[in-house]
Formats: sequence, structure tokens, C-alpha cells
Amino acid sequence: MKKTGKRILKFIIESTAVILVIYGVFSAGGHIKARKDAIKQQEMAKQEAQNEENKKEEPVVENKKLSDTELNETLDRVIEQYKGNNEIGIVYKNFSTGYRYSQEDNHYFTAASTIKVVYAMKIYDRIRKGELSKNADIYYNEKFLEDGNGQITNNKKKDSYKLEYVIQNMIQYSDNTATNMLMGNSATASVFVVKYLSELGVTLPQEEAQNNRITPAMMEVVWTKLYKERDKYPELIKYLEDSDEGEWIKEGISNKKIASKYGALDANYHDTAIVFGDEDYMLLIYTNNLSNSGQSIKNIAKKIDEITNKNM
Repeated sequence: MKKTGKRILKFIIESTAVILVIYGVFSAGGHIKARKDAIKQQEMAKQEAQNEENKKEEPVVENKKLSDTELNETLDRVIEQYKGNNEIGIVYKNFSTGYRYSQEDNHYFTAASTIKVVYAMKIYDRIRKGELSKNADIYYNEKFLEDGNGQITNNKKKDSYKLEYVIQNMIQYSDNTATNMLMGNSATASVFVVKYLSELGVTLPQEEAQNNRITPAMMEVVWTKLYKERDKYPELIKYLEDSDEGEWIKEGISNKKIASKYGALDANYHDTAIVFGDEDYMLLIYTNNLSNSGQSIKNIAKKIDEITNKNM
């Protein structure tokens, strides 16, 4: 009888153990499945969020003409995606349709190298008037040396260079040494800019000029003149087209001919351009503290070009 009781007790214990093992296996399997389902749901939610973000990044989905009011609203949405608490000054001018869009176009930004277009235009004006020769010798002095891009800055120095070659380096390669050879110091450069803009009907305060500051609206006048009188500046247009350092608008719009000049100093990243196509237009983008500046300018340019192609 005792043996029978022991067998029954042993059976109960073994059966209970098997049941616990089976329960553990199914519980673990259920836990793993639940975890997988949770991960899958997270991934789906993440994808849905990304899809919503992509929708925001594509404000224009239809290929149809928009009114000026609709274009303004569409471009506002594009810029707002990047603006945040940062500064973005922009001017878009469609030379074919006459449509113009701007944000913060009267806000002062550090001009950086975008101001070199002004220097070059004034010099070419003087050449055309016979006041200067393209073959004039521009003498080099070690006081003009400044780090940066360009053949003059980075190659063995000569006693002098031809004026045309110095202009090319200033514009195509944004050579700071070449710029200093042409303009001297910052004081003379600021006087130069103030006088030239005055000739175009633009008043730039001397104090702002001395700090290398300018507004997108002021540069709009410069680039409008360059476009409308481009037959007077063929070399300048070519150098702007051939430039490839820091040219974010060109990177964003890879299928069109573009004459552009970038500028970068501290937190200020800018790109200014004329885009040639079925509808020629000007695009000036000035920024300060813009997150991921170069890529952001590239994205803005790409979206604005898509709007130009589809909706104007």
C-alpha cells in the first residue's frame, strides 16, 4: 500500500513538472511573440510618421499652374520647414513670368563671399569704359595672402598677375588672396561697395558695409542688373557657371545651367544664383545659424525648382 502511494505521489510530481515546463514554453513563446508584435507596431508607427513628414516635405503634388497667392503659400511652407528659430532671407524672382517671392529680404546678413560679385561687376564696368585693361598687371604682396581656395592662394606666388586671371580666381575659386589684391583692405572695399550700390539706386549704410553686411533685397538689384545686362559680363557669367566649390544651389538643381556664387563665414551660409531654363529665375538664399546649412540650402533650391517647373 505504501508502494502504491509512493507511485501515485511520484506520478503527481512528474506530471506537475511536465505541466510547468509546457506552460513555461508557451509563456515564453507568447512573450516573444508579443515583443515581436510590439516592435512591428513601433516600426509601422515610425514609417507612418516618416510618411507624414515626407508629405510635409512635398507641398506640391500636382502639375498645375498656381496663382501668386497660392505660390506664396506654397513657398512659405517650404521655407518654414527649415527656418525654426534661425534666420533665412530669400529672394526668388522669375524673369519669365515676373513673379517674385521673398522672406526677410530687408534683413542684414554677413555677406561673406557673395559680395565678390559686386566687386567683379564694377571692375568689368571700368574695363568696358576703357579705364582698366584686362591685361593690366596686378601686383602681389604677402600682406594680401589669406587662407582659402584658389590658384593664387595655394600655388607658388608670382610678382604679378594679369587682371583677368585675378578676377577669375576671385569669382570661380572664391580666392580671398585674389580679392585682397583687387580691393586692398576692408575699408577700401566697403567704400567701393557703397559707391557701386549708390549708382544702382541702393543706399547701403557705411557702417553695415564696413561689417560686410548686406540685405538680400540689395543683392537682388545687383543680380537683376547682371541678368538683364549679361551680354556685358560674359566672362563673369562663365566664371559663375564654372564655379563648383560650396555651390549648394547647383547641387540641388543638377539638370540646369546655373551661374552662382556662394558665401560662408562663421554661422552664415549663403548661395546666390541665376538659374537658366525654360523660365530663367534668380534665387538668393542667405542664412544664419541654419541647421545643416549646405544640405538645407540644397533642399530648398531643389523644391523651389520643382515648383517653378510644375506650377508657374
